Amino acid sequence: MTAPGAPPPPSTLNTPITPPPATLDHFRSHHPWATALLSSPDYFPIQTWSRIRKPDTGEDGYFSTTLATPTTIPHVVTLRRRNIDPVPKQPPSSTSLTSSSSKPTTPDAPSYPPDLLMLLSLSAPGISGHPSTAHGGAVATILDEALSLAVALHVPSYGVTEDEADSRGKIYTLQLDVRYRRPVVVPGLLVVRAWCVARDGRKYWMRGQVVQEEEEEGVKGKRKVVKAEALGFWVETAGKL
Repeated sequence: MTAPGAPPPPSTLNTPITPPPATLDHFRSHHPWATALLSSPDYFPIQTWSRIRKPDTGEDGYFSTTLATPTTIPHVVTLRRRNIDPVPKQPPSSTSLTSSSSKPTTPDAPSYPPDLLMLLSLSAPGISGHPSTAHGGAVATILDEALSLAVALHVPSYGVTEDEADSRGKIYTLQLDVRYRRPVVVPGLLVVRAWCVARDGRKYWMRGQVVQEEEEEGVKGKRKVVKAEALGFWVETAGKL
């Protein structure tokens, strides 16, 4: 179980923002795919809550400070889908990316668009493991942050007013099963696709993909390649009465 996340203020989940000019300039100048996603009519940018350090508690210091430097992850933009459909109560048939025989499995990604997209500019050498390759722990951190924010989009109690924020429960990651399929290249653009695939009360089953573009020999343009994928399980604690 990871540490609980403080609920984002409701307004941060539903209110479009304008990302910092330096971040927009970076994505638009270097990454045509990011530019296309930023222009999609089906999504709008929201505040990346864990990217804001909370000085009073030190919360989110890792993602907002340690991983927010010129040599780690200097730029992040989070996009939420405008119209998010309710999800079923039935949990996925598999809650792991590894079968009982220990052979990797590949569950199908949801057929509907992701609830949330997180665009990250990965730098080096701050998150490198092997040369030109992101450390697996950094990839898992990125998935956990994106999926946690996607969970928040489905928590009904997050629709309360700001004055009632203390009555909301906290979110815990209980399980995050990551399968690494290909090396995540640094420096470069990384896109996380996040879905809530089932919800039963305060229990949430999540699915995530880490995607990068790659050149394909003999093919014009770049293809989108899933570099890592995750299945996760989150729970929201009971809020204060």
